[in-house]
Amino acid sequence: MWTRALDQIGTAALYLGLVLSHLVGEGSSVKVFSRPGQLVTLPCSYQYESRTNISQLSVQWRSPANDLLCHYIKHKSFQNCSTGYTIHYRPGNISLIIQQVQTKDIGTHICSVSKRHEFSDFSVDLDGRAEPVTSPPMDGVESSGFSWSYIILQALICLSVG
Repeated sequence: MWTRALDQIGTAALYLGLVLSHLVGEGSSVKVFSRPGQLVTLPCSYQYESRTNISQLSVQWRSPANDLLCHYIKHKSFQNCSTGYTIHYRPGNISLIIQQVQTKDIGTHICSVSKRHEFSDFSVDLDGRAEPVTSPPMDGVESSGFSWSYIILQALICLSVG
């Protein structure tokens, strides 16, 4: 009897996890909107310098085609970027600035940050469409969209089905 109940709870938890992971997506990805021809800044925030200023830091920004766009080495005061790209450094953030977005820039950029014995990759998705606009709900009209209460209700129904 207990085994069946635990199986049902496990199944409901798995179902809920799958639904939530599909709706929420990856947490480490950032989306930035810009049309071709515009200047855009792609952020790359990291935790290495949140508590103390570190001397040895290396950052590489890569394009959607995996081409090296910028390389920054803090302790050597070295910065090298491809034409049309620059970086802006401040402790905890090193942003890639694209002077004039081109079609080849649309897609996922990777910011690789490393210091002694630590290495992290962060992804920034550059979307070439205009930023989506959301209008406020009108009085007396129900809005559609994602509802956490609906997901929780579905999970509870799964748990109660015997």
